[in-house]
Amino acid sequence: MSQAHFKEPVYILIPVYNRKETTLACLDNLKKSGDLQRYHVVIVDDGSTDGTAEAVNALYPDVAVLPGNGDLWWTGAMAKAMHYASQQGAKYFIWLNDDCFPEPDALSQLIAFMQAHPDTIVGPSCYVRMSSSLSISTHNAFKGRKGCAARPGEVIYVDGLSGWCVGIPASVFRKIGPPDTYKFPHYSGDDTYILRATRAGFKACVVGDLKVNLFGPVHPKLDFHSYFRPGLTPVATFKALFWSKKSPYRLPTAFFYQTERYGPLLGLSFFTLKLILWLGKWAKLQLMLGLRPKTIEVGDSL
Repeated sequence: MSQAHFKEPVYILIPVYNRKETTLACLDNLKKSGDLQRYHVVIVDDGSTDGTAEAVNALYPDVAVLPGNGDLWWTGAMAKAMHYASQQGAKYFIWLNDDCFPEPDALSQLIAFMQAHPDTIVGPSCYVRMSSSLSISTHNAFKGRKGCAARPGEVIYVDGLSGWCVGIPASVFRKIGPPDTYKFPHYSGDDTYILRATRAGFKACVVGDLKVNLFGPVHPKLDFHSYFRPGLTPVATFKALFWSKKSPYRLPTAFFYQTERYGPLLGLSFFTLKLILWLGKWAKLQLMLGLRPKTIEVGDSL
């Protein structure tokens, strides 16, 4: 009989893409804490070319590795993992990004909290590791229009949660299905799903005594300038900024996010303001790039 038969019906779901060392470090952290032995772990590898799937299969044969088609992104990968785990009889899901390392006992306490509070989605407090000895907490939830984080000893009930590490009862999936891959293929697939769940009658909270450490980019500065490079046509820049699934400025995502979170009238107003601001920045930077003097290369005629 395989070790999987002795594990609790809890499935840790990890979407990955071309971060082999980070993914392996995440699994090593789960192994050291005992969570790898205690719970089922499912990785969705969305077409990595760096040998991630092969390394996981070799080092962690009990981990289920589901292949992606290269176009799943975060939301599609998590939806695929939730469908799989549900078919396997999961009672609880744990969303986990591979650059998020739970402290020892954090996940077991998270599960215990959900068991004691039925139909409640739970997020731990998230800390950004600044150095080997210093970490600071960061917002991983929102209530209304305000971001929030829980201090030790606090339990804060919220409207939505970031997807770094979230415990979700299977009853949520049975009632509202998976995250929306059409509206939110990458950005906002996490918090809008939790918002949809709370609007469907479930509760969501952040528990300050549960701690995870974040080692990846946290609330990265959305740098408009990085999309403007010499040689790119205005059309190419526009598509990269406003239509690519990996862009935080993707217009369809922004439209759906604002209207789902704030309703059609207020949401449309917020989206229109963002659209005017973003298009103005795009036009200004495009004009500046067009007016930039051409660099004279060796061999060019003067």
